[in-house]
Amino acid sequence: MKLIHTENYEAMSKEAADLLLDKLRKKPDAVICLATGSSPARMYELVCEAVNRERIDLSEITFVKLDEWYGVEPQAACTCTTFIREHLLDQLYMQPKAVVEFVSDAADIRQELDRMDVFLSEHPIDVMILGLGMNGHLGLNEPSDFLTLNAHYAELDEKTKTHDMVKGYEPKGGLTIGLQGIFTSGQIIMLVCGDRKEAAYQAFMSQRIATSTPASLLWLHPTALRWWMIPYRNNFLYCYCDKVMITKWRGVD
Repeated sequence: MKLIHTENYEAMSKEAADLLLDKLRKKPDAVICLATGSSPARMYELVCEAVNRERIDLSEITFVKLDEWYGVEPQAACTCTTFIREHLLDQLYMQPKAVVEFVSDAADIRQELDRMDVFLSEHPIDVMILGLGMNGHLGLNEPSDFLTLNAHYAELDEKTKTHDMVKGYEPKGGLTIGLQGIFTSGQIIMLVCGDRKEAAYQAFMSQRIATSTPASLLWLHPTALRWWMIPYRNNFLYCYCDKVMITKWRGVD
């Protein structure tokens, strides 16, 4: 596992954008899973700028959305659908082959979840973009006595209900890719920024695996089995492995 402490949000976003762009250039049929929120927003902007400038071919690329608020109109300003459209799809010179997503007002939740699981079983994710929730969640895999492997409906934690994306809205719950979909990803990039993430970050960095901090399970990712740590300034650590990168900056939420 490789942890990178960056000086600011721009530097963090560039580090992550470079990794994603490398995959887009080298694997023209890559499956990319996208998180939403302020943490990856600038990264997506930088990716779009580079894709448009270099005319990177996206015709065989598939985007998958990590999660979605449930019980709101798909075109509502708060949805992950709207976020990805505004921050990524509308900014690209060409569209990807497909965008696979949860429908925020799906009439049949079970069918919606099964549809995502079937897709993931047939199309493993090449790059998984994650943010760290204020409560330590991954996607909408919320803190609980137990966690779920497959795509599932999530009862929202009280902290999650205060997320900036849903201010002024009252989603009934959430739909999310489960831990199996996350852990079978070829590469994981988790971005952590903002003072409101500090408690979750410290819980993660304790390396204590607990379902109360779902992100802590990333320490069990297969590529994190062989790692070492080097002391770094300000008590930050660099940890190295092949496929998981986490970058943190104390800035915007």
